[in-house]
Amino acid sequence: MAVLRCERVAAGDVDRAIASIGTATLARTPDGTFVELDDAQVARAQRLLAFAGVRATAVLSALAPRPGTRAAIGRDLTPLPLAALALDLVHVRALALGSETRRLLARRWQRPRPADRALVRALLRGEDAGIGWRRRAWSTRDVLRSAEARRALRPIVFDVGAIIAPPEHRAFAKDGELARWLFA
Repeated sequence: MAVLRCERVAAGDVDRAIASIGTATLARTPDGTFVELDDAQVARAQRLLAFAGVRATAVLSALAPRPGTRAAIGRDLTPLPLAALALDLVHVRALALGSETRRLLARRWQRPRPADRALVRALLRGEDAGIGWRRRAWSTRDVLRSAEARRALRPIVFDVGAIIAPPEHRAFAKDGELARWLFA
């Protein structure tokens, strides 16, 4: 696995670039923002991110939680201050076009909504892309108890297995949620 330090240098479609990479782990730490991916994808990811206005340089760093921090899983992609979290990870994967269109159009006993049909049209034309994400974060107990953190994160107390496989959420590249979270 390779880790790239990311810094935004220009405006661009970061979510579309991340969806084009396929599978990656995005990270926010007090030291900055990072992308972790397979070694074979590094050159392609750097090129895709460069076209999206992000400078990605390889670093020798491991994305691991600090000792003494508590785990939480994400409800949404609301960015918390970098100093508040020891490690904030979002695992992303590009969603298959067939399963996404089927999910959007499969409404039992009803016709699909016009908004869903427009979204499917954009997916099929390549104007948008579906992204599945899972968020995990580590911080101190005091930070996880704050109202701001509780809106975005759910602390793991008893269900330790939840941190291994948090629930998957969906986003679309046109919404720009990943870029807002990564570079907040």
